Amino acid sequence: FSVIFLFFVDIILICKGVDIMDLQRVNSILNNKEKCDVFYDERPVWIQGIDESHDVAKVGFVDNFEEKDVYIEDLYEKNLFN
Repeated sequence: FSVIFLFFVDIILICKGVDIMDLQRVNSILNNKEKCDVFYDERPVWIQGIDESHDVAKVGFVDNFEEKDVYIEDLYEKNLFN
């Protein structure tokens, strides 16, 4: 049942123009100088670092000084071209 649910969640996010993060993309963002719009739970964040052994990223929220460790798969980019 959980596999089917996750499949439908992925379809919904794709239809909304959302790109879900993976470890490779997070590394690319951290090693790149260009600005990338990354979100967690509908809030814009910047990625401060990653713990590759646990697939966790430390993020800071753009709208306040809060920091949080989140699973990389819970981060996403909004694709403005979809």
